[in-house]
Amino acid sequence: MKRFYPDHLSVVSNEASWKDFRVLDVDGKRGQGVLVLRDYSQGSVLFRMNGTLKTEMTLHSLQMAPGLHLDDPYFAGKVLHSCEPNSWLDVETRIYFATRDIEAGELLTMDYDETEDVLFRAFNCCCGSPSCRGTIGGRLMKEAAAQRRRRKTPVVVTASKLPAQVYAAVMAERQNYGAAELATASAM
Repeated sequence: MKRFYPDHLSVVSNEASWKDFRVLDVDGKRGQGVLVLRDYSQGSVLFRMNGTLKTEMTLHSLQMAPGLHLDDPYFAGKVLHSCEPNSWLDVETRIYFATRDIEAGELLTMDYDETEDVLFRAFNCCCGSPSCRGTIGGRLMKEAAAQRRRRKTPVVVTASKLPAQVYAAVMAERQNYGAAELATASAM
């Protein structure tokens, strides 16, 4: 059986299958994405994420808990972002579900702000959704933006405004960045 994942990773139940999906180059702006090859109805199980547990965040990892990430550069890490996604990931089970009916030929999407406290790299969204939020950076950035909209005044996220465990995880993640990036992030 042909797999998306390398042989050193054990096969998991509901693992993504070549008969249901393809990873392809979408365009220069979005990179690779996951093409759906058959129809799915709303609520259907799409696949279960696989990967390698790491303590550091990567471009293709999923935050399982503060300081613990499941790195999947082979398949799930290729699911593109949308502010109105067609799939949702249950982080505890690592299972992706269809949030609406999905037709063959669509790209699989999820909302990155729903699974990560802080993204490896924030980006300007190009999903084209009427409810597009613009900048995508993780739950903490999304919550801060929502507070700014409610208050109409800037909100600065500091250690005193974050749960200690979340702040410690964010600080640990930042240790992976260079000194120049840290100075920029600290100035925010």
